[in-house]
Amino acid sequence: MPLRMLIPMLLLCALAGLVRAADPVMTEWRDAKGATFKGEPIEAMGPLALFRTGATSSRFVPMTALSAEDCVRFYRTIAARPPRAAKWNEAKGRATAEFIGRLLRSEKGALKPVDLAVQPEPELLLVFFGSRKSEGLSHLLDNFAPFAKRIERVYPGRIATVLMSTWDGAFNHQWLPSARAWFMADPMKQADMKVLSRFVPGSGFVVMLMTREGVPLIGGSVNDDFEVMKFVDQTSAILWELNPENPRTWRDRLHYQRAVRPVQFAAASSPAVAIADPFRADALRARGVKRIAAQLEVDAEGRVTAVTWKEGADFPPVLAKPLAEALSRSGVVLPAIDQGWPASGVCDYVFVVPPALDKKAAADAAWVNGEARVDVPLASWLALKPIRVGEQAFSVVLGVDENGVTRMSAVTAGGDPNKVSTRTQLNAFNTDWFADKGPGSVRPTEGERLEIDGSKVTWKRMKPRDGLVDFLGSGDYNSLNYCVGYAWTEVEVAADTDAWLGIGSDDGLKVWVNGELAIDQWIERTSKLDEEVVPLRLKAGKNAFLVKIQNAKGRWSFTARLRTRGK
Repeated sequence: MPLRMLIPMLLLCALAGLVRAADPVMTEWRDAKGATFKGEPIEAMGPLALFRTGATSSRFVPMTALSAEDCVRFYRTIAARPPRAAKWNEAKGRATAEFIGRLLRSEKGALKPVDLAVQPEPELLLVFFGSRKSEGLSHLLDNFAPFAKRIERVYPGRIATVLMSTWDGAFNHQWLPSARAWFMADPMKQADMKVLSRFVPGSGFVVMLMTREGVPLIGGSVNDDFEVMKFVDQTSAILWELNPENPRTWRDRLHYQRAVRPVQFAAASSPAVAIADPFRADALRARGVKRIAAQLEVDAEGRVTAVTWKEGADFPPVLAKPLAEALSRSGVVLPAIDQGWPASGVCDYVFVVPPALDKKAAADAAWVNGEARVDVPLASWLALKPIRVGEQAFSVVLGVDENGVTRMSAVTAGGDPNKVSTRTQLNAFNTDWFADKGPGSVRPTEGERLEIDGSKVTWKRMKPRDGLVDFLGSGDYNSLNYCVGYAWTEVEVAADTDAWLGIGSDDGLKVWVNGELAIDQWIERTSKLDEEVVPLRLKAGKNAFLVKIQNAKGRWSFTARLRTRGK
């Protein structure tokens, strides 16, 4: 969802009354629709101006909605605020500074102090506020954990995730299976955290994305999986909007910088500046471009009038002209400033093409950075379950080849036919009743009955709840231990497209798309939102998804959602 659809973004009413802060200095401004509001300028966040509108509320305004005069007024108001520190232990942000000497991390089953001298002050804080009376806290945190880890990988050093609580020193962090996904504020040192401790609720669970100054951007009470999903997606939208690589934001960035640079350099000079890289790294890489190095001649309007290649440029000679043309028409260059006035000048431009991301990193980036933009509903599934795992035969693992494929050797098992072993489980995971005809042959109909390894099973329709397909339903957790289930669905797309499947499972997981194996993980875990993001290629028309979930003990489910590339 585009962030502009979320503006103005007010903190949920559930937070009203949690904070008793001094009244900020409010002045009058206009939003993108021309309506007036009162707010305190807080920070220029890329293409957006952030205002505090109350103790627990804030508002974004696109920079292009501000007049040049208001851009300057905004800049002058925030100029005295401390910049982001290179080291977190030197942070001056009202919220980030409060964590100095109070942050712990889970390491090898113990809580240890975090060395903030080796970490930059984060630009944003993702904070979980828990209480003694937080119902289902462990489950909710488990669903947040993959997202917390993912944004740390995609935005290293820019976002810190912290758990704060009303637990005392007797709290056992090992109760939280996902504790290693975030820092924890020392419960014994929270009393004097004036900015942040006031957000800890008396009961329930509150989640916020906030600035270094402790100004909430979005947040509120989270009580179920749907609210986790909603918060995760809104946070991803904000992060993409703030990402300098997002071309949709360049116009706003240019507008603000054009207005404020004459004030910044009223008694000085500055060369022309490129505010963005107008190239896609993957497209350059595919064409053999390794490094672009050029001197750009820029007129007083910011137009590139000439491009001179510099030593160190590394690209095929045939690309010299199209690359120069791309730089000339990019529109991402600000003119030089001389004593407060725009002037012609030069800009030294360098772009080093980074190495290609590995498959997992690329999928993570696509999921949170705006490429995976169009949701494709997985409205219902046909489920085939339960298929019991008994020790009639099992396989010996011979080894794993260079492609990660497990090689098996089938043998006959003796002894107790009801005994369950690791090898039995692995055999059940690596064999399927449709093996002779292939997974692409599976085209079930509702009510179709099969007999598999002595189990009589029927394809039944199941509708997911917030993406979760629960094979166990209302059954006892121990009633369906050691069994296998399948789910099948079909989706239709208008044209061939890149796609991504966000999926989590309890426990072992296989997914085939149009008969091709997309993911294969023999693992014991709980279902978590988007634990894996699997890149796919869908064809125009109907596409078949077949999921296999092998249960060990306890809960038995998977959660899935599908997205395609947006325009």
